[in-house]
Amino acid sequence: MRALLRIGAFIVLVPLVGACASASAKTKPVELPPLAVPPPPPRVIEPVPAPEPGPEPVADLPPAPANHPVRQQPKETKEQPKAPETKPPADTPPAQPDTPPPAPVPQPPAQLRTPATANDTEAENGIRGAIERGRNLLSVVNYAALSNERKKAYNDAKMLLDQAESALKQGNYTFAQGVASKGETLAHDLAGR
Repeated sequence: MRALLRIGAFIVLVPLVGACASASAKTKPVELPPLAVPPPPPRVIEPVPAPEPGPEPVADLPPAPANHPVRQQPKETKEQPKAPETKPPADTPPAQPDTPPPAPVPQPPAQLRTPATANDTEAENGIRGAIERGRNLLSVVNYAALSNERKKAYNDAKMLLDQAESALKQGNYTFAQGVASKGETLAHDLAGR
C-alpha cells in the first residue's frame, strides 16, 4: 500500500513541476528604467575650536628674605645739610653680619577630629561601653539553640565587637564607634530585648 501512495504522489507532482518550469520560461523579464540616484549633499565641516591655552608656568619665587628688621633711611631733602660720613676706627673689628635665627621646628600636623571624637577619653569610654554592652548581651544568648542564620548573626556580632576593640586600640575612634554600634545592635536583636 505504501508503494502505491508513493507512486500516486510522484504522478501528481511531476506535472506540477513541469508546469512551473514551462511557465517561467515563457515570461520575458520586464525591463525597468535605471534608478536615478541623487547626488550626495554638500559636506559642511565645522571648524574645530582651538583648545584653550593652559595656565602659563610661573617662574620660581625668589628666596624669602631673612628675618632682619629693615631700617629705613630718612630721605634727604635739599634743606638739610649732609652729615659727614664717619668711618669706624681702625682698631675695632668690622661689624659681623647678623646670623639668621635657627629655623623653627615644624610642628606635626594636628589630627583632624569629628565632633563626636573631639574628646579622646569621652569617645573611648563611650565605645568601650558599647562593646561591653554587646558582649554582655551575647553572653546571655544560648548559641546551641540558634538556627544557622542566627548563628551567623551571632558570629558577625562577635566579629564586629572584636574589630571595634582593635580599632579603638589603634585610635580610629570613628570606625570603632560605627562598628561597635553595629555589633551592639546585632547582639540586642539576638538577645531578643
